[in-house]
Amino acid sequence: MSWKLVEGKKEKEIRKAYGETLDELLQTRKDVVVCDADLASSSGAGFIYSKYPGNSVNFGVSEQNMISAGAGMSFVGMKPFVHSFAPFVSRRVADQIFMSLGFAQGSMHIYASDPGYWSLYNGATHTTFEDLAIVRSIPSINVVAPSDATSFAWVMKYYVEHGGIFYNRAPRKVVPVIYEEGSTFEYGKGQWIKKGTDVVLIGEGPSVSDCLEAAQILEEEGISTSVVDLLFIKPLDEELIKEVANSHKLVVTVENHNKYGGIGELIAGVMAQLPAKAPLRMVAVQDRFGEVGTKEYLKTVFHIDVKDIVEIVLENKEILVSK
Repeated sequence: MSWKLVEGKKEKEIRKAYGETLDELLQTRKDVVVCDADLASSSGAGFIYSKYPGNSVNFGVSEQNMISAGAGMSFVGMKPFVHSFAPFVSRRVADQIFMSLGFAQGSMHIYASDPGYWSLYNGATHTTFEDLAIVRSIPSINVVAPSDATSFAWVMKYYVEHGGIFYNRAPRKVVPVIYEEGSTFEYGKGQWIKKGTDVVLIGEGPSVSDCLEAAQILEEEGISTSVVDLLFIKPLDEELIKEVANSHKLVVTVENHNKYGGIGELIAGVMAQLPAKAPLRMVAVQDRFGEVGTKEYLKTVFHIDVKDIVEIVLENKEILVSK
């Protein structure tokens, strides 16, 4: 494991990292096969279909078939990379992931793109605030939520080398870059990327960038703030959770997901087994369906924006002062 935080402010589309990494892998590996459900141009892998026609399959709008066929490919030694929007490779295909992949011990990298508010103008039908609750309940699956393009690409490369089932939850669009290109990570481990003493903000996916922004504001208020990038939702880095829960006065989880079945409940389960006295607060979607709108509007209406993180900490400021 060797990661380094990026210097300055940079941004990159995650779908660009998807296409670039597939191209890099396919230059040396013939066992990689790219599968999509009529969304290759949206995923950043459109050029792969013309450049590597023998290693790419467009299944059309048939996600259940794509998962089952991809599982079959894995049984003959292929490394399938499948993609569709998050609701269509989670709740729509839950049984195929469970039976064709999990129970049958298959192997697959699933790029679940534009989860939660990232569906934007695609609206409620394309929004999933429940996918983590669905997929992490499936035995043997790995569930990851990369915070930027660098960690996203690392997950892809890790899958090719080690196999297994990876549900890689990430937007397609531009997000802030957190880690230097080429950074590597450890399986099943999170990153404590900013260290403080009063409150720890634990984020998943690009919510980590919101945590970093909120931390700056809180520091100006005199509140020493840590930030943790989970990366792995399953397996969860329980040792890191225990460490930060025992060393801070307040724990706040931040997620682009329903409060039911999300990382807040997951971390609460770990903390309930500890002698830690730090209370837990959750910034999460409050049991809602999706809407149409801009990213800024949706984060505001679902109360998962930077200001919501800051407000929930300030509302509990007496906890920070009294201990």
